[in-house]
Amino acid sequence: MGGIRAMDSVAETNARRPEPGWYGADPTRDELKDDPHDAYRQLRERQPVNLTPQGEWRLSRYADVQELLKHSHGGVRDLNGVIPGETAEASAASRFMLRLDPPDHDRIRNLVNKAFTPRALASIRPAVEPMVEAELDRVTRHGEMDIVADLALAVPAAAMCVMLGVPFDDRHRLARLVSLATYRLAIHAFPHLARECEAAITELAVYMHALIEQRRRRPTDDILGLLVNAEESGDRLSTDELLQQSIGLLIAGLETTIGLIANGMRCFSRHPAQWDRLGANPQLAPLAVDECLRFDPSIPVTRRILWRDTEFGGYVIPANATVFAILIAANRDPQVFSAPDHFDIARREARHCSFGGGIHFCLGSHLARMDAEIAFTAMARRFARVEVDEAAIEWAPSLFRVPGKMPAVLRPRT
Repeated sequence: MGGIRAMDSVAETNARRPEPGWYGADPTRDELKDDPHDAYRQLRERQPVNLTPQGEWRLSRYADVQELLKHSHGGVRDLNGVIPGETAEASAASRFMLRLDPPDHDRIRNLVNKAFTPRALASIRPAVEPMVEAELDRVTRHGEMDIVADLALAVPAAAMCVMLGVPFDDRHRLARLVSLATYRLAIHAFPHLARECEAAITELAVYMHALIEQRRRRPTDDILGLLVNAEESGDRLSTDELLQQSIGLLIAGLETTIGLIANGMRCFSRHPAQWDRLGANPQLAPLAVDECLRFDPSIPVTRRILWRDTEFGGYVIPANATVFAILIAANRDPQVFSAPDHFDIARREARHCSFGGGIHFCLGSHLARMDAEIAFTAMARRFARVEVDEAAIEWAPSLFRVPGKMPAVLRPRT
């Protein structure tokens, strides 16, 4: 009899399905970019294992998100090796490592890792900091700035220009192209941008191909040069793989770091006591960056496809289902973080979810942290207050939570 009850229990669990709905967190709502936290809190509290009206699943508790990203059997492609929303042909042609599963993912990531060593990244900082200081020298005289154009773009763009060995003056062109190219990651949700997106990727490919050929003729020790020459057991990246990794790294590294820095500065504007703490103790910068990543990240959601039936919170999500990890909700889970809605730059708790997890953990996490540290410490050293004009914030046409414009008034330190 005990065996029959156990079988009945398994069958009941497999048959249970939550009531479909958005539960206050409909991603098609424009206002979700500006203030997503209350909506995702409602989702986490009302239906943490959520079945959307479109038949996809969402997880919003920290433990479930960690389980999905680190321990479940799944990846970025379905059981047929296809990226959801794309044709089999388009998926087969896509070779950027974040869009691959093992073994292809592991081979390319191992090669790319050789260009992202701590030593390679440390060599960038001395070249980036003077560029940032020059930009801030320019805006300090005016007593106001656009946080995005004058800081959040300038810092990661400077890093990318140093990494690629390209002129800093090209940063606005690269940022525009990268912003459009981000939609390639989920073009099925933005079909009206398909033509502009593909044109931007083509232009980036032409630009990057010329740089790659230069490195082949004259090897360099910048990160692009290291990528071109990366080798393991006689294996190298092909030209097509180099192009896709280079463009992919721009997409993954530039746009999202703009969001990290801009959203972080808005946090400091709203919490001036924390800005005072950073100004008085610059050594808090690494912790401050992580708190900005937890509190107001630029990537709210990431996606996985399950390869076998998997239970979360009493519900079995079937194999081949699309599951979204709601990083922005997990980062404020009160079961993990004390006073999760309090911005505290000295917080020392569990690791936030904003860089993902598992084999697809963000390759550029150290670079993003470095960029944000440079930005926050340079600003805190110069300004006693940075007051963002909240009413004038404009959101960029980006797949991520990236402001396109953020005017601010500056109060210099005396």
